[in-house]
Amino acid sequence: MAQAKRNLSKALASVDVVVEVLDARMPAASMNPLFDELRQERQRPALKILNKADIADQAVTARWIEYFMDNDSLASALPMVGKSKQDVRKIVDSCRKLAPHRVDAIKPLRLMVSGVPNVGKSTILNGLLGQSKAKAADEPAITKMITRYEVNDELIIYDSPGVMWPKVDTEETGLLLAVNNAIGVNAYNVEDAAIFLIEKMLERYPGAIMDRYRIKLDNMDAVACIELVGDKRGMRSRGGSVDFERAAHLVLTDYRQGRFGRVSLQLVSDLI
Repeated sequence: MAQAKRNLSKALASVDVVVEVLDARMPAASMNPLFDELRQERQRPALKILNKADIADQAVTARWIEYFMDNDSLASALPMVGKSKQDVRKIVDSCRKLAPHRVDAIKPLRLMVSGVPNVGKSTILNGLLGQSKAKAADEPAITKMITRYEVNDELIIYDSPGVMWPKVDTEETGLLLAVNNAIGVNAYNVEDAAIFLIEKMLERYPGAIMDRYRIKLDNMDAVACIELVGDKRGMRSRGGSVDFERAAHLVLTDYRQGRFGRVSLQLVSDLI
């Protein structure tokens, strides 16, 4: 981690704008404090990309955009669907506004694209590059080192590694990262992560659960809900009882694949 921090700090000396890719469904939890700390030390502006906006609650995402714009004079923010070429093209234009002095081959715009694992950073980077240079995969920490790409005479892009910070500050942040598959499976309990997810869904989007699994909730708690989903899908252990772990994996996978529709697990008000 110390070496990664030194490498990032050194690279930032040659960067004009940090493009930080976040998950629109949990923007604060997917924001790495290390990147903010280093870029602010270097007084570098940031473009916060709220990726996967197509499966996030639209009204909640709009509030997060306002939050980032209001709370950091050196930051701007964009909702994004990383797989949309039209959306990705907006990134460079937005960055040019943050660094208006970098406009030609003599002073090319230099961007660093950053993000914790599984926020869709590699997909966005490949869209910026116009080809599949970065490894896009649903596994934590696929990108291992800082890579420099000369896209054209007026644009240079640095790809930073998907580095996690040494210590997660709250239990809720850790569970949000687990739900998002941003940390390795050995670092969390699958059943705890699924219970946390369904608790959030029951509180904010009960209809999404009912629509996905065609069940009635009847004021049940998260554990009972997951058991019902497992029963409905025929997930049973040898003894005939519901296989809770399999059901937990199912609800986590459905969330990660966007099968619940537009849901956001983190609100701006959660930070207050």
